[in-house]
Amino acid sequence: MTLMSLTINGDTCTSCGACAEECPAEAIVRAGGTYTIRRRYCIGCSHCALVCPVDAVETDLGPLPAWRDPGLRPEDVHDFLVGKRSVRRYRPDPVPREHLDDILQVGSLTSSASNAQSWRAVVLAGPAVGAVGSRIMRFYGRVLEAAGNPLVRLALRFTAARRFLGKRDHYARRIREYFEGRDSLFFHAPAVVVLTYPRRRGHFGMTDCVLAGQAMMYHAQSLGLGSCMIGFAQMAINRRKDLRHCLRMLPDHRVGLVFTLGYSDRRYDKLPHRRAMPVTYLDDLDGSGADPR
Repeated sequence: MTLMSLTINGDTCTSCGACAEECPAEAIVRAGGTYTIRRRYCIGCSHCALVCPVDAVETDLGPLPAWRDPGLRPEDVHDFLVGKRSVRRYRPDPVPREHLDDILQVGSLTSSASNAQSWRAVVLAGPAVGAVGSRIMRFYGRVLEAAGNPLVRLALRFTAARRFLGKRDHYARRIREYFEGRDSLFFHAPAVVVLTYPRRRGHFGMTDCVLAGQAMMYHAQSLGLGSCMIGFAQMAINRRKDLRHCLRMLPDHRVGLVFTLGYSDRRYDKLPHRRAMPVTYLDDLDGSGADPR
């Protein structure tokens, strides 16, 4: 099922075929001298309308918004992207609602597998951030307490919680300090975004959330906001039904990404050292053209 209905106006169509060539779902066929969209196969991506030179493709949501290339210099885009930092110190200033709405809109316009757009967002702000954070930290406290049992420790070695076993004292201290006022989970961020997806979407759903979340965090940076992905929150929410319930998540949804938002209390004017990504270039499959490095 698509989120938008598209049709081709036969009176306007010039039968150039650009729409059929562009369609990733092969939903457009020629019929009676013009082209038609087979709704059964259409995924509603609207690429046919984007490339039609005479605006013959019409949608039930009205004309598509205009867009123009802003003409950004590649070197400026490069510097902006590599300057993204994971912010863990925030000012108490709230994130304006109009900024949150703008950031969420960017996420909604991000590409998704088969144009499923099946993600949903939960935005925590104000006291809700601390309330959810406390529930998450109490969950991890119970995990550490249970890990005192040798049999439980053995069982945990086969779960995602095994990472806690070698650092139990470290995490116990962080949990204790959290309830003493030092937020080592959300870092006192004024807002937290939780992106969810239907279980049936599997890895595609999680990838969609990551793509949308990354775009949202980059746009937040353009608005002067910092962000940081919070994997510990994601794991806890996916483990605990009560957490998913308090976030009002749909019963069949899982968390694909959690990230903080807020104004950074730090200024970064240097880049960190990073290991270069290992790359293998393949020109053919017999190995003679490979250039691994």
